[in-house]
Amino acid sequence: MVYPMSRAVPGSETVPLPTSPVVWMGYARRAFRASIGSMLLWALAVAMLGFFSPLRMGRVFDDASRFVPAVLSVIFVVGAVSLGKEIGKAFKYVLGYGRLKRTSEFHGHTVVPRRGLRLSRAATLLGVLLGMAAAALIRAAAQDWVMALLLAGMAIVVAIPTVKLLRLARIMWRKAMEVRRTNGDIVRSGEHSTGVVVAASYEDFIVDGRAMFHVDLEYRTGGKLETGRIRFHDYPVWAPAVGNIFDVWSDPERPFVGERILLERRYVGQEFLPLDSEPVSVSHADGQEGIHRIPAPVDADAGRTGRLAAASLSRGSSPGAAPGSDFAGAPDAAFAGNPAAKLLMLPQWAADESHAPATHKAARRTRMLIGLPPNLIAVLALAGTLLVPAMIDGVPWWTLAALWLYTALTVVNAAVYWQFMLRTRWFVRSGVSFGGTEAAVFAGFFAAGFAMLATDSMVMAPLHGELAWTPAHVLTWAAVIGALLVFEWAFTSNAWAMKHLNAEYPAPPEAIQEALTGQDSDGVDRLERDYGYRAGVFLCD
Repeated sequence: MVYPMSRAVPGSETVPLPTSPVVWMGYARRAFRASIGSMLLWALAVAMLGFFSPLRMGRVFDDASRFVPAVLSVIFVVGAVSLGKEIGKAFKYVLGYGRLKRTSEFHGHTVVPRRGLRLSRAATLLGVLLGMAAAALIRAAAQDWVMALLLAGMAIVVAIPTVKLLRLARIMWRKAMEVRRTNGDIVRSGEHSTGVVVAASYEDFIVDGRAMFHVDLEYRTGGKLETGRIRFHDYPVWAPAVGNIFDVWSDPERPFVGERILLERRYVGQEFLPLDSEPVSVSHADGQEGIHRIPAPVDADAGRTGRLAAASLSRGSSPGAAPGSDFAGAPDAAFAGNPAAKLLMLPQWAADESHAPATHKAARRTRMLIGLPPNLIAVLALAGTLLVPAMIDGVPWWTLAALWLYTALTVVNAAVYWQFMLRTRWFVRSGVSFGGTEAAVFAGFFAAGFAMLATDSMVMAPLHGELAWTPAHVLTWAAVIGALLVFEWAFTSNAWAMKHLNAEYPAPPEAIQEALTGQDSDGVDRLERDYGYRAGVFLCD
């Protein structure tokens, strides 16, 4: 999507994060889901206080009915904190920019702007409030009136900042939607021109794997020819060259206001050049050292042969590129004096797809192999949990609840893998990832495992020969232990998934990048129509 020129001025502490409408919607859904999930986990964690008291930790270990809720509370807190971080990661793309956080002289990364933290804080406080109310009701049902009144009083105190933060989070979300609508109106009815890069330089600084560039952009707005200096971040494989094109839209009513001048970089049909190793005078960089001039192409062939490419990392052809769109490799000398630029030359999806295109049959077989272990664990968990009430006596309700929770999490994880195996459009665009569902399965492993260990008829009685082993014992324990396999499999599956999602459907890298970051809402659909390539937020993780 487009971004305001005011976000791209040199020295700005914000970094534009352009995404296509399809990718933006995926991040918006992810932020919303993470907020709901974080709120529910905080509510469950605090609700466990209805079963144990943190002021009397010594008594927690005396009774499984107190020990298991205490363990579950810790698990839920860890999960809620992790989801809270995911809210920020997704919401900065919803806002369209991130705050630059420098970690060293050569590196930095983007974080959600401070006001964007309101969303995660509101989800946390709302979850704590609901959890306290639930814990107070549980204590009241047990006629523990002292703890019930204490929890109810704390809930009333927490309600005040919760209402305030919910209101601020709602305002912030609405403002993000309003900015998006305003930008869309400018694109549809504003003045459009093509901005031409007349000078370009590279700074020795990497942000989220992307290099920092300064360009002088010549464009027309308000009937006048203007030249502005902007800073943007992109992968070194697409280092800008003199003559590169930006699309520029401006508001006819305020054509010279930076917030109303919108930019979008073109990739298809452009020539990209390697970074020069020789520094230039600091005048072009506003007094900053470590700036390197990017030379202008002599001709089209010079531009093409100078491209940075996947060949520097692996092979000599573009990742998944169609014939005629391959890159030529650049020597390491292009990075002399620029150590940060060598960290990552390509977006992750391009690096992962740098192998030779696969056949349809081989790619489908690999996707089936990736999804097999999680689906097997889900079948074992479901079968074992269904058999427990009929085959094993003396299983308390909280153990059954933990088993059903674990089963539900494994089924959801298996369903996500099925979506990947079938390459569904929903999976690629929705923002759902393996990491979240696999982490949930691993958390469920602890919940079910502790509950089973605390239930004599599930573990100790069969081990001591007091009860016979049943299929329910074997299936449930196989399913729970299988969570370790799923956790280990996550590292392999995540590494394979990107390589084999579109392995048999190569597409030009520039077309993919433009579809993922451009304003054109039809760009991602056009990739699928022209090449069979499915793109979405899954590629941007």
